[in-house]
Amino acid sequence: MKKILLITLVALLGTATANAQIKFGAKAGVNLSTITDASDTELKFGFHVGGFAEFTITDVIGIQPEILYSTQGANDKNSDGGISLGYINVPVLLKVKLVEGLSAEVGPQVGFLLSSKAESEDVSISMKDYTNSLDVSAAVGLSYTFAEKFVVGARYNFGLTKIYKESENFDLDGAKPKNSVIQISFGYKF
Repeated sequence: MKKILLITLVALLGTATANAQIKFGAKAGVNLSTITDASDTELKFGFHVGGFAEFTITDVIGIQPEILYSTQGANDKNSDGGISLGYINVPVLLKVKLVEGLSAEVGPQVGFLLSSKAESEDVSISMKDYTNSLDVSAAVGLSYTFAEKFVVGARYNFGLTKIYKESENFDLDGAKPKNSVIQISFGYKF
């Protein structure tokens, strides 16, 4: 049954994208991130950079997959340290045109961990052994295209999976820390 459903989905997407108009682009911007269910944390500034493809299926509906390098984490309220996380994020967004130039975006995002560090004033410790290598989030946002090639966007990514693994050496004490990221982006369509 799963195979039939998968084949049907691939066929439908193939048919829909066969008539789709495709545009490629690059984007970059700032991240304001924190970790939910973690005490004594505050927003951390970071950045994201990467590319996207925009498949226009109808005048109103489109799909936008992206590949982004993203720095995330949280600062510690009580010290100059915090948690720094680096991901390759792959969101696949459904875009719905609201009015000329303005679109709503919603969809899943999968993040592949590249780095995880706990930092303080004079020490940086790798946390990669305690951090899950895969992060699943949901994304929701708005984007505005002007002059046909320039894009500005705002998006909120909220984590659906825990960031850290529990182990004998790393006790989460029942907490379920997840990523929470606000992104402001600027892009250009080729």
